Amino acid sequence: MGFQFFQGSKAALHQVNADTLTALDRSLAFIEFQPDGTIISANENFLAVMGYSLEEVAGRHHRMFVDQTYADSAEYQAFWSKLIAGGFQQARFRRLGKNGKEVWIEASYNPLVGADGKVYRIVKVASDVTQRHHDSADARGQIAAISRSQAVIEFSLDGTILTANENFCQALGYRLDEIKGQHHRIFVRPQDVASPAYAEFWQRLNSGQYWSDEYLRISKTGEEVWIQASYNPIFDGNGRPYKIVKYATDITARKAAVQALSAALGLLAEGNLGCRIDGTFPGELEQVRAAFNETIDRFTTIVRELRQTSGALRAATGEILAGANDLAERTTRQAAAIEETSAAVEQLSQTVAANAKRADSARTNARSVSDGAEQAGAVMGEANTAMEAVTAQAAKISNIIGLIDDIAFQTNLLALNASVEAARAGDAGKGFAVVAVEVRRLAQSAASASSDVKGLIEKSAEAVTQGSRLVASATERLNSMVTRVQENAQLMEEIAQANSEQASAIAEVNTAVRQMDEMTQHNAALVEETNAAIEQTEGQASRVDSLVEVFVLEKTNAFVERSSPATVQGLPNTRFAKTYPTSGSNALSADWDEF
Repeated sequence: MGFQFFQGSKAALHQVNADTLTALDRSLAFIEFQPDGTIISANENFLAVMGYSLEEVAGRHHRMFVDQTYADSAEYQAFWSKLIAGGFQQARFRRLGKNGKEVWIEASYNPLVGADGKVYRIVKVASDVTQRHHDSADARGQIAAISRSQAVIEFSLDGTILTANENFCQALGYRLDEIKGQHHRIFVRPQDVASPAYAEFWQRLNSGQYWSDEYLRISKTGEEVWIQASYNPIFDGNGRPYKIVKYATDITARKAAVQALSAALGLLAEGNLGCRIDGTFPGELEQVRAAFNETIDRFTTIVRELRQTSGALRAATGEILAGANDLAERTTRQAAAIEETSAAVEQLSQTVAANAKRADSARTNARSVSDGAEQAGAVMGEANTAMEAVTAQAAKISNIIGLIDDIAFQTNLLALNASVEAARAGDAGKGFAVVAVEVRRLAQSAASASSDVKGLIEKSAEAVTQGSRLVASATERLNSMVTRVQENAQLMEEIAQANSEQASAIAEVNTAVRQMDEMTQHNAALVEETNAAIEQTEGQASRVDSLVEVFVLEKTNAFVERSSPATVQGLPNTRFAKTYPTSGSNALSADWDEF
């Protein structure tokens, strides 16, 4: 620019220069060197970037900021030789700060030339770009990594191909010089190029819209190639897109594998278990293919076993149904028999209960008879005692009669003696003799009466004795009867107790029979339900047979085995074999699935 801005008086020029350096010193890093590289001074910006103080750098050589290998190299020597010769140096430099810290700077080395034409000082003006350099290196590394693993192609905004990496060229079968400068439409089916969707696609990319999907493309030989790709508008500093970068991965093999798997699943959905997938799938899909084949094998085994099991189940359910019907018939008869038994036991229970009541009444009567017999025995005992007392009194009366008889005999003797004495007295004794005769007659009458009474008493004593013997015998028999009556009462007691226990037992039996009747009725109902369930099971077994019959277990003549890369038995080769003319171009389909 000729430094016209700085023209003026010398003093004013010096002031402007000083102010300019002050302004630059605030924003840039400055360091000054001798022509041999010895450090003269450095500003705070430079020292802050490198991590040193001025005392640590002043008087030392510039090589303190570079590694030893570079310092010893011819390149480093040439660098300083050019500066000493007055040559200007500007670039991005790698430098080492304090403690070996890596610093990247954008700097210019500016030789100051004296009036004699020699360099007397070198001023370095720098900016710290370490973070920017690392970011740029990271971006370059990521782009390089993407380029190694993916297909990359760049387009201008109108779709003209700017460049493409080797992965993309190999995927589509082109060389870079064959596609550079061509339009994107060479990769798209001809019938789609004229579609409004294709034009809209590029319009949206030009507006900065990002697209990512699976796209169908056509190779140099006209074969279909499927890619997983993203179209990425790249923006300039003003936020306007200026080119399109496409990152893509060839998924043709995966698409073929998915198509093969879809076809196999379609056969499986129709019940065809002979749809194994031969060949290989790419990547992890090979595990899916192996798992699918294992699943088919497992299904085949299961269906074969189901067929055998369903046949056996149908036969078994038929046998079970026949047995259940027989069981139902026998259960019905058993229920009727138990119902009759329950009625009989109920009647028996009532009879036993009535007998128990009668036995209880008989026990009461027996106890009353036993008590009456005991009382009669006691009366007979008293009667026997009374008879014995009568016998004793009769004996006493007999003794008294004997005494009276003796008195009569003595009186008779006295009367006889009086008569003898009266006879001896003669007439004087006649009156006395009459008296004596009367006394004698009375004595004889008394003796006769006494004799009669004695006879009667003796007969009465004999009768009493006989009565006593009879009463004693009756008492003995009555006591024996009392014992029998007591034994009968005890037996009636035991019979009544046994009848009571029997009535309780029969009541329990009646309850048990009633419960058995209820359970038998429930069992009969359950058997009917079981019959219905078995009939339903038999129907289900037949249904299982009909369902299992849908499956085809063996390979059919329609199955064609191929392998490249994968084939489904029963289907033609599943690789995308369709080709298109290479003289035209293709475009995106209207439904966007083939972008």
